[in-house]
Amino acid sequence: MIKQSFLRILQYNIRKSLRIQESFLIDRKVREFNIVAIQKQDCNNNDLQSFSAAHNFFHLVKNSSSQSRTCIYINKCLRLDQWIVETAESDSCSIRILTCNTDDEMQALRLLNVYNSCSLSTTFTERFSIISRLNELLKNDCEQLIIKDFNLHHSHWEERRCFTRHTTTDTLLNIITNARLKLLLKSDTITREAHNQFTTIDLVFSSEKIQFMTCKCKIRIDLHQRLNHLLIITELCLQTISVQFSTRQLWKKMNTEALSTYLQIHLSLKRSLDNKTMMNDRVCKIIRVLQKIIEKSILLTKSSNQARDFWNQSCFEVVMKSRWLRIIWKTQDTLEAWNEYLKHNNHKNKIIQQTKCAHFRTQMHELSKALKSI
Repeated sequence: MIKQSFLRILQYNIRKSLRIQESFLIDRKVREFNIVAIQKQDCNNNDLQSFSAAHNFFHLVKNSSSQSRTCIYINKCLRLDQWIVETAESDSCSIRILTCNTDDEMQALRLLNVYNSCSLSTTFTERFSIISRLNELLKNDCEQLIIKDFNLHHSHWEERRCFTRHTTTDTLLNIITNARLKLLLKSDTITREAHNQFTTIDLVFSSEKIQFMTCKCKIRIDLHQRLNHLLIITELCLQTISVQFSTRQLWKKMNTEALSTYLQIHLSLKRSLDNKTMMNDRVCKIIRVLQKIIEKSILLTKSSNQARDFWNQSCFEVVMKSRWLRIIWKTQDTLEAWNEYLKHNNHKNKIIQQTKCAHFRTQMHELSKALKSI
């Protein structure tokens, strides 16, 4: 397990583009974020995880409805006992994350992802809009971070460019004020560019305590996918525990051309060695060069997604012995060898079941302690 010093959150309005959504979620830079909040995602496919390789890197939280317009991707590096799903509606979804602050005190954070559709006019108020239900979603039992695409204009977040104002924003501001939330994104930050118009409609609100824990809340240009909306990143000084994936080197897939090229450039042995110090320096240089060669010419692979957490040395040993006894039985083809194999195979199944059960109980115990802390 590795303790990370920051909770990194990315929000983006995908504009129902399936192609962009696929490439965006598997981008290496996007996979560095703990949480990716998507608004207006493509819902043509019944299962958002099935159409791309994002399933390998993220857990998905969304409503099962085909009309769902919000979802949250949670990086699989985060431990499962660190977060729980609270709500998953068509226009909003929320999770609660268990983190630690800078004083190593447990800190629960509610992350709410909201999308409000465009109003028919600036004076029209929808009776059943997400804003009318926002009070139900906001609770004061823990710290809160609200990520929103409201499609609303107001001088509170658009001081210089606000030429129109939606009447719905008055309701929104009352709810925000009553919940004691503050605007985290700097006022007048352009979050949407369309038809030569620059607007601020993607917003980030947080409770007062989270505001003091915020390191960054700004637009990020390098991940932009040529859509109207811009990406917003938020970094909080909250510690999370990430799962460390075990890796191994693929020696059989060594890039021999890169190896020989790197050796010719960086390892010149023409100079003679006159004393002990020069010999030590040469040995140290060779070691450094060899380490660099291994990094550049040999690929790394991480453990399979099908790997089981409960698997340990005891399971490995009984499986290997069972395989060996099966080979003996196939070779000798005797009743004695068959009985020996059958007896050990039953013992193998028993050991694996006991190990799996013990691991599950340990997980449930840790999860119950985490939920009590929340």
